[in-house]
Amino acid sequence: MARRIIIIGAGQAGRRCAETLRELDSTAEITIFGAEAHLPYDRPPLSKAVLLGKGPGTGLFVRSAEFYADQRITLHLREAVTHIAPAEKQIETAQGRIFTYDALVLATGARARSLAIPGTDDPRVMLLRSLDEALALRARLLDKPRLAVIGGGLIGLEAAASARQLGCTVDVLEAGERLMARGLPTSISRRMAALHRQHGVMLHLNARLDRIESTAQELNLHLAEECRVVDLVLVGIGASPETALAEAAGLAVAEGIITDRCGRTSHDGVYAAGEVARFPNPMNTDISTRQESWQVAQDQPIAVAHAIMGQHKPYDVIPWYWTDQYDCNLQVLGEPTDRLHQIERTEGERNTLLCCDRNGRIRGAVLINNGREATPCRRLIASGKPFDITEYADMARPLRSFL
Repeated sequence: MARRIIIIGAGQAGRRCAETLRELDSTAEITIFGAEAHLPYDRPPLSKAVLLGKGPGTGLFVRSAEFYADQRITLHLREAVTHIAPAEKQIETAQGRIFTYDALVLATGARARSLAIPGTDDPRVMLLRSLDEALALRARLLDKPRLAVIGGGLIGLEAAASARQLGCTVDVLEAGERLMARGLPTSISRRMAALHRQHGVMLHLNARLDRIESTAQELNLHLAEECRVVDLVLVGIGASPETALAEAAGLAVAEGIITDRCGRTSHDGVYAAGEVARFPNPMNTDISTRQESWQVAQDQPIAVAHAIMGQHKPYDVIPWYWTDQYDCNLQVLGEPTDRLHQIERTEGERNTLLCCDRNGRIRGAVLINNGREATPCRRLIASGKPFDITEYADMARPLRSFL
């Protein structure tokens, strides 16, 4: 009898898991449920290509409707799952339909965080997490409004860069002392701040927004020491994992669904894939991590699919993410922090920042317009090889020579 596998979540992680399952099992009944109307899509283009009007299909829809039909992967779009019963191995949808499974994958992703202040219910205060939200935001940006971006993290800065390229006036309000503080060393944060100022973005650091007051014509942002007047607000203050279904079903949850390195949850036959999963950190398996990146949504579901098929192929990939802002490509590998010793390698406009521990082992790296060094950096981090850190600064010696 064919194995019945249900995937909840029609995003990148759900798609990738389904693809891999079909590669491993030609007879399995694979079904994906998604609340949105769209085919599964990748989210990185939302704040860049989609906002810039390069077409909703640019890097977005990796697979066509024909692909799912050919691969016999059933899609139930516009059909949210409202309840899962692990003991009975059943799910129930918002339409009241009940489906039975042999294996269940929770690829529910994350939701954009909202501001917990008065005034955010105005329709001119927007979020950017879905394709529909991206298209709605682009429609407003075409009028070249005065835009305030709340949050100086990855999504906020990408959206700010896109808005500037569309001719908007842009303010970025960041509550912390620097931009992208969660994932970048201070020196790189400063470079990104300089880049945005160079392109005309007004940065407000240590900015505490108390409330938003609306009038028919504008929005008044009340900060601790001033009031900014804008036409449109984008809230980009991170995302929270969609764990409600898992919690209601009694799965172990702690800022994400707790899994092992293969995506197994605390309930037999139930798995979690993508950015909703909290798994052992590949850099230090004594602690767990939940990563919001394209890489996790692309590769971790492969481990889940193999586990469903009884194959042990744990996810142990070095963390990596990238961002494109204006003409700058920034790639971050491993865990680069200010606590580590930093070595810069510069060649024209290409720059690599290596972050090493006291034993000369590379623990993280930041690449600026230097993607060709991503592979050697990734391999050096994974190897844990110690070197005299002064050797890394020798530009006459390629990084790959240390492997």
